[in-house]
Amino acid sequence: MRTDFLLAKRLLFRSGISLLDAARLVRGIIDFKPSGENSPPSLQYCRKVIECGLSNYRKTDEEMSIQKGFILYLESKLHLRSDSKTSLRYLGRRLIRTRPQFACRNFSSFSPNECESWLKSTFSTPSQFNKGRTMLHGFFQFALRKGWCGKNPVAKIDRRKVEENEIKPLSITEVRRLMRAAATPENKACMAAVGLMVFAGIRPGELRRLHWADIDLKENFVVIRSRCSKTGGTRHVEIFGALKRLLKSARLPPEKPVCPDDWMDRWRLIRSQAGFKNKWVRDVLRHTYASYHAKKFRDLPRLQLNMGHRDLSLLRSRYVNMEGINNSSAEIFFGKLPAEFLEE
Repeated sequence: MRTDFLLAKRLLFRSGISLLDAARLVRGIIDFKPSGENSPPSLQYCRKVIECGLSNYRKTDEEMSIQKGFILYLESKLHLRSDSKTSLRYLGRRLIRTRPQFACRNFSSFSPNECESWLKSTFSTPSQFNKGRTMLHGFFQFALRKGWCGKNPVAKIDRRKVEENEIKPLSITEVRRLMRAAATPENKACMAAVGLMVFAGIRPGELRRLHWADIDLKENFVVIRSRCSKTGGTRHVEIFGALKRLLKSARLPPEKPVCPDDWMDRWRLIRSQAGFKNKWVRDVLRHTYASYHAKKFRDLPRLQLNMGHRDLSLLRSRYVNMEGINNSSAEIFFGKLPAEFLEE
């Protein structure tokens, strides 16, 4: 016993910790040791606690606050497209506005439960929650690579299940109302952009990055380049007869963008004038194009290429809804409808 006492004192020499303090620390650890048959030996448990503590212990100069880290995170994303950077900035600032007290806290201090609560209080719908989770996960992953935290707490947060509501395609009458609003003198500069969304299924985000050089009226296709595409790949979208006439009449020099200045304001005005104010359904034009295309051509692989989907599953499960569409209306949609207002 005397020998053990002397060895213990020697081990603690110049550590600043007395033998009594060391005993108290060990006792404090053992008090939390789980009981039962599978409980590890006390010495093994103490070593495990120490290892765990060391792996999570951070020096002061390795710490970083959420607020300062967010600035550096945005700087690391300067290579992204403008709308992607805008989305990251918006989601991050929204999170910080919801819990401003979190801005001064360090990355290493956050638990999965806190992060989940943070997301819940900021984003009310499952879809918004998932977008916020994706952003926050990338933010903490950046912090992990920088050494500002030892783990990513967002990785343990499950995504919310999103119930997709069935989207009914626009009728021929509704499409006519939309095109008629776009054909008015004050909106005529928007005709090509509206026509490409309706009759070619171009995504709004892709449309805003499209230039006239990307529209080939000899080969009858629109090229959605990787810099424009939502999915990052390049694809060619077919141009059908009447849409070609519309694009010819509106054509500008190759370097000009398809969307005019103040496009977003003009597009909102067109929808309002067409009777869709506060009634517009997101992605309805993509659904409309897909549904009429499926009815007329009955060729889902061809539609898949035009839509830019990796496989047919999304088309079958969500996009193709031919309710209220017959062969006659599909012929009108891809026939004279895209250009009939040019004759007025």
